Amino acid sequence: MTVNRIECPRCGQDWLLEVRLVYLNVRATLCPECDALWVARAAEADNFEDYGTFMRGHGRVRPEDREEIEIVGPARRA
Repeated sequence: MTVNRIECPRCGQDWLLEVRLVYLNVRATLCPECDALWVARAAEADNFEDYGTFMRGHGRVRPEDREEIEIVGPARRA
């Protein structure tokens, strides 16, 4: 059932995921299709950061490594 899931407001191609950026110990929302990332703010089309850019900006050299991210579950509407 996808009724409560949230479609990516940037690309509209996938459902958003709640994730934990492991080494930064930060919870965020991520689109697995376009890599839009929202940290501590609502997922809107104009206030995202690119996942790789965000991670590199926080000292992570290989953000594509599986150990960097933990999928918590699908993002759901409140």
